[in-house]
Amino acid sequence: MTVYLGKQRQLATEEITPTHGIVLQLIRRVEGSGHKLYMDSYFSSPALYDDLLEHRINLCGTVRNDRRGMPQEIRPKSLKLKKGDIVTRVKGNLSVVRWKDKRDVYVLTNMHPPPLDGNFRDESGRAIKPHVIEDYNAHMGFVDKSDRMVNSYGIARRTWKWTKKLFFHLLDMTVLNAYLLHKSCDGKMTHKKFREILVRDLILQSHEANITVSGVSRGRPSSSGAQLSRLEVKHSKHWPAKGKQRRCRVCSINKKSRSTLFCCKKCDVALCVVDCFEKWHTRVRV
Repeated sequence: MTVYLGKQRQLATEEITPTHGIVLQLIRRVEGSGHKLYMDSYFSSPALYDDLLEHRINLCGTVRNDRRGMPQEIRPKSLKLKKGDIVTRVKGNLSVVRWKDKRDVYVLTNMHPPPLDGNFRDESGRAIKPHVIEDYNAHMGFVDKSDRMVNSYGIARRTWKWTKKLFFHLLDMTVLNAYLLHKSCDGKMTHKKFREILVRDLILQSHEANITVSGVSRGRPSSSGAQLSRLEVKHSKHWPAKGKQRRCRVCSINKKSRSTLFCCKKCDVALCVVDCFEKWHTRVRV
């Protein structure tokens, strides 16, 4: 990634535009590996596609019809199209496709076979998308979906400082990536539930960080952390209850003979209320 700070003229030359230079900067770690990239019209140009093909990167993306290197004969002033019309021009490995639906769509590609020219509509008169546009929509759709998911529970707030905006955006993206990893491991949580659990765990960690190794509180404890800790106990449902006289499980493990009327309601284990109840629920070895 790189942060947009206006047109970066230092990346431009007589042959390379600033956007062309930015893409070359971004692909340095993936060049030569045979990757496929999809991009929108802000970056696309015939010169960029030819350049990246030399780096073994194939591309597909929308393009502005007035970009340098675009064929004159398929521009709106030279050619009028009807709904469903497809016009293709090919130069070497590069194909330029102009498709007419409600508006003109221009696509550059060097990874798809060029579609046939003609008018293609279904029985209801709707324009049929060429495969190159379907493929572009399928892959660029992930970018739009990612933006929607981030904005659904975004933590960013209005601020004059662009650095703060960037920080919160990157934090949102990090949380989203963590959630996607959770889903890839067959996780069942919703995006909202995942964020709720993450927030709760972060607050609990900040509360526990106030306690030193010796157990002495360091500084003022977090009120929200203490409240969440209390509620954790509430949801665990491990409550002491009075019942029949039985031998305490912890005392028996430690080879002590002691009976008690109390037990854990959820575990159904007899336990002395003092010490043993806490040991049973907080220690691996009692």
